[in-house]
Amino acid sequence: MRIVSRVGFYYNLNVRGGVNGKEDFMEPIKYTILAVDDDPLIRGLMEEIFSPESTTFLAAGTLAEAYKLLEEHLPDIILLDRDLPDGDGVELCRKVRENPERAEVPILMLTGRGTVGDKVLGLKVGADDYLAKPFHVDELEARIVALLRRRKK
Repeated sequence: MRIVSRVGFYYNLNVRGGVNGKEDFMEPIKYTILAVDDDPLIRGLMEEIFSPESTTFLAAGTLAEAYKLLEEHLPDIILLDRDLPDGDGVELCRKVRENPERAEVPILMLTGRGTVGDKVLGLKVGADDYLAKPFHVDELEARIVALLRRRKK
């Protein structure tokens, strides 16, 4: 059986053959999310909406910080802004796709650039999904859950 946490991340309910066959053990699947956005308010909002029981939240405000976190961690998903103080998020997207250890990590571009051309570019360089700001938290959550559902743990 699977149940959903307050932010939509799935938990496995492991059934042990206990007394009367009752379900007596629940182990959460904990995901690591890397959010790369230069706006501290956006990073703060994202950190607030993800339950610490179901996620490890990593935040970077620059490409340099993101590269450092990627050296230390293998996230389950990357939420990536395009307009960063030290470059374009497209660069990080390309580098992740070129790295065999990280090439399969889903990338959701979450950016203020919302033209068709921007979306097409993001998807062509390797983003799995693209959401323009401003966004609704429920839509962000649904897109993250959909991407994580496709990723094997």
